[in-house]
Amino acid sequence: MLTNSFNIADLPNSILRDIYQYWLKMKADHPLPFRVNLDPLDIVELLPHINLINVEHNTGRYKMKVIGNETVKAMGIDVTGKYLDDFPFIDGLLKERYDWLTNEKLPYFNYDKLKWSSKSFLEYYSLGLPISRNGKDVDILMIGIYYQFPKEKRTEFYGSGL
Repeated sequence: MLTNSFNIADLPNSILRDIYQYWLKMKADHPLPFRVNLDPLDIVELLPHINLINVEHNTGRYKMKVIGNETVKAMGIDVTGKYLDDFPFIDGLLKERYDWLTNEKLPYFNYDKLKWSSKSFLEYYSLGLPISRNGKDVDILMIGIYYQFPKEKRTEFYGSGL
């Protein structure tokens, strides 16, 4: 479920609320937050839940600049430094969303199953947040993401007779 009509109270946990609050603070009274206002030292505890994707306007490609540890854990691979279209299946699921974020210049909130990983049993929440270098064009996508990992590994019992 993807929506661009939400407020901070709609976000399901403090991690996503804190990421959104930080983006709003960076944005202040401007249409878009400026990249110079993004300081990773301000959000160290949130970094495992943040992906930063560079928008390459001349090619229409998206480069994975920073991939948080939680995404690496969910995907089972680190895609830092790679392009979205290096992974055709993922590109097919996310490119339209990234294009929308780049063109509309508005945040979105999404809740879904993790279709782009072998761990498709996981559910996740994501915030798409546009960032600009010049105040007009979206150059960076900040994706705040929260995966619902199982608390314990499930154990199967065979032949217990119970």
